[in-house]
Amino acid sequence: MRREPTSLLESTGYLLARAGSESRRRFVEALATERLTLGAYSIVMLLGGIGEMTQRELGDAAGIDPRNLVPILDDVEERGLLSRGEHRTDRRRHAVRLTPAGKAHLARLAKVGADAEASLLEPLSSSERKQLRALLSRLL
Repeated sequence: MRREPTSLLESTGYLLARAGSESRRRFVEALATERLTLGAYSIVMLLGGIGEMTQRELGDAAGIDPRNLVPILDDVEERGLLSRGEHRTDRRRHAVRLTPAGKAHLARLAKVGADAEASLLEPLSSSERKQLRALLSRLL
């Protein structure tokens, strides 16, 4: 087991970064079973929760740079989980939407994400998890 100096363990920023790294590691590992990246997971889950979005809206919501978004969309589209086409009201924009296969995949992906989160937060009680979520939401 690694031991960090007390000065690091007293740093909230350091602890947040470490917790973020561990969370990401667990999500990436869990999503590998579905052959999805964290970016692809974010895209599918956003479209599942919000519905049709423009590529720009989707990139902004997922925090993915437009240059990195297109290859992610290409991969998810090739897997048949989403489709891109003309926006319903503005032909200059590209709309992204889940396919029926993408919609069918949502429940399984949600469980994979929930399981990864549960494994990370296992040491916390239900009320502590709720409090952590509330505090993190205030920071973001």
